[in-house]
Parts: sequence; C-alpha cells; structure tokens
Amino acid sequence: MNTEIRIATKADAQFVHDTYGYYVEHTDITFSTENPSVEEYEVKIEKTLETYPFFILEADGVPCGFTYASKFRPHDAYQWIAEGTICLTPDAPRRMGLGSKLYQKLMDTLKAQGFQAIFGVITATNEPSIRMHLGMGFENGGLFRRMGNKRGKWLDIVYMHKTLNVLPDSAMPPVPFAVWRGQA
Repeated sequence: MNTEIRIATKADAQFVHDTYGYYVEHTDITFSTENPSVEEYEVKIEKTLETYPFFILEADGVPCGFTYASKFRPHDAYQWIAEGTICLTPDAPRRMGLGSKLYQKLMDTLKAQGFQAIFGVITATNEPSIRMHLGMGFENGGLFRRMGNKRGKWLDIVYMHKTLNVLPDSAMPPVPFAVWRGQA
C-alpha cells in the first residue's frame, strides 16, 4: 500500500465532513452531537492552516484520515501548546500504523514550528486512541470524570500530553504554519 500525507485544501472539506460525521452520529469518540456543514469545514481548513498544520492521509490515492492542530486554550500564555485531533475513516486499514504515521507528521511539523507540547483530549472509552498516544510517547495528564453527556450517558475524558520541544523562558512565539510552510 502506498501512502501519502499532504496538506489539506478546501477541496477536502467534503471528505472531512463525511469522515467526522460518521463518528458524530455513531460513536462517543467525539463529544460533538452535530456535524458542521461542508462549508463550515472549508472555513475551518483555511483558518487552521493560518497557524496550525492540517494534513490528509491517502492510501493508494484514496483519502483515509486527517489530522490537525488547534489552539489548546484561549489565553496568550498557552500559545506554545497545541491540541491535536486525528480521525481515520471507519474503513481505513487498521493495525498498519497509518494513524501513528499521520499523527507523527503533525507532531514533527508542530515541533519544527516551535511548539513546546501537544495535548490530546480523548474519550476514556476510546482505548485504541489511548494506546496509540501512549505508544507515541504521550503521558497521561489526568482523567476527568463525567465531562460530557452523549447518547444518554456520561462520559469521562483523558488528557494526554507530549513535550515536543523544551523551550527557554524567553521563547519566541511559534512560527504560524502559513509562514513555516513557505520556509520548509
């Protein structure tokens, strides 16, 4: 199987919508209860790419996953921290390392941009994602009980954390992805 990881474009909005929509409708993996429109994903992709990476994974030329980073918290002091999201299609080949390969690309890019750390916020019942994060060197940052109610049940979340860079106290802000990709 040939795989390629590329930067997302507005044209990927339908794929992201359909992939994420499956998990919104059929699982507790995301706390979202409604899937945004394709147009909203177009805006999300473009807005994300200003500051953070947004990648699409293709296997044999067919999109089968996406990953992106976003702001961890709204306060300026958190600007060196990113929250990662990864999502594979329900029919993506499993146990082939595709998710790890895609997420590693995200982390490598964030590191090169000058981010200090990445967080994953995972529904506690999503054991495959927790295993993947642990296998990639993330540490468990805490269990938060009954953080959301979806499909009639209360769900816990796990914060996972990984240091990408050890930055000095006087660190420069991370390079926005739109600038970084032009330099890479």
